[in-house]
Amino acid sequence: MKFVKISQTEMGNIRTLYEGVMASASHGLFYREGILTGSEIVRIARDEDGDLLETASRLLIARGWAEEVEFKGDGIVVHGSIEAGSSSQPTCHRLRGVFKRIFEAAEHKKVLCEEEECESSGAQSCVFKITNLEEDADD
Repeated sequence: MKFVKISQTEMGNIRTLYEGVMASASHGLFYREGILTGSEIVRIARDEDGDLLETASRLLIARGWAEEVEFKGDGIVVHGSIEAGSSSQPTCHRLRGVFKRIFEAAEHKKVLCEEEECESSGAQSCVFKITNLEEDADD
């Protein structure tokens, strides 16, 4: 498997380019890119022994997506997101997609992932919340 390295500045420039052409519609494309990346992370994590979330966290850090990823119940706290820049709104759309896919694989349920706080808008970290879209079988 081959990898391509891209800088945080380049990621920000690409985001700015797409937003300039497509406005906020580009955020959906970034989210879908993240889901595809998340699928690959899940595939690799399943091939390794250990907890899926811990392995996914390690893989995301190793690939440069973040400096720190901490799964906490129905949320994720990220420090040093590659997508963080300077903006008045959250910018980590790809990571939202990645986390959606990882949680769906771990929980075996459809989920929604939203970014509640973002380093781009001055927060100490990026905070993502996972919401189950399916009712539990016992409910």
